[in-house]
Amino acid sequence: MNHLELSIDISGLNSDQTDLLLAFMSEAGFDSFHDDGKILKAFCKENSLGKSIPDIIKSFPFEDFRNLNYSTRIISEKNWNEQWEKDFPPIVVDDRILIKAPFHKVPDLEYTVIIEPKMSFGTGHHETTRLVLREMLRLDLKNKEVLDMGCGTGVLGIVAKMMGASYVLSLDIDEWAYNNTFENYQRNNIPQAYDILPGDASALEGHTFHVILANINRNIILADMHHYYKALKKGGIMVLSGILKSDEETILSRAKEFGLIFISSFYENNWISLNLRK
Repeated sequence: MNHLELSIDISGLNSDQTDLLLAFMSEAGFDSFHDDGKILKAFCKENSLGKSIPDIIKSFPFEDFRNLNYSTRIISEKNWNEQWEKDFPPIVVDDRILIKAPFHKVPDLEYTVIIEPKMSFGTGHHETTRLVLREMLRLDLKNKEVLDMGCGTGVLGIVAKMMGASYVLSLDIDEWAYNNTFENYQRNNIPQAYDILPGDASALEGHTFHVILANINRNIILADMHHYYKALKKGGIMVLSGILKSDEETILSRAKEFGLIFISSFYENNWISLNLRK
């Protein structure tokens, strides 16, 4: 599988503007990012975008973003390991969770997840994944039934099983994510019981969970909140991310319509995770 790399010169942007640009890139279909403060690199599968790169740039709502210098290149599958090692170092969350590739020579931690380099998305390199992982470390998942909604690489569900969840359902509308998650569960020797299914929130009909993890985006969360609420057991926890701090009140307002109770939040740069209880 080849990958598309879009490199954007962000040296003239502040951190708030960069985070906003990241949100727009995510909405456009890019799944993984690397930001060194000067160049923002956005990655996705080749030919997976609904628009051409020039059309995506033109669609940015701010002129400052439309005028940024950018370049693109295709990274072949055989070169992806090298790219991963260069741009995606191991990720550590609160000194307890480690996400690494097989060639990363670092000591294991309490919860260590191994992701092959070709599986580049949802690996903890984006703030929102780390935010959810941080929330998970504060939860008691032992013998709990957990939903990993929009599972990507399956990292959240894998960690949930490592933390003692009795059952995990990993669900994603993308077939690539479905296959990716299955491979990663096998790679990390995750024991049953778990299911990995393709589909959107309508596939939750008939399922209930003690904990729902939904790291997706603002619009999907708002649209699918009723599905999540119905699938959450009484007293259950819902952790939401993939949203900007500026959207916090909008998400909380929607949650209050269902009687969900705000418990806590984490912030990293301009991204947020919300912990709610039914």
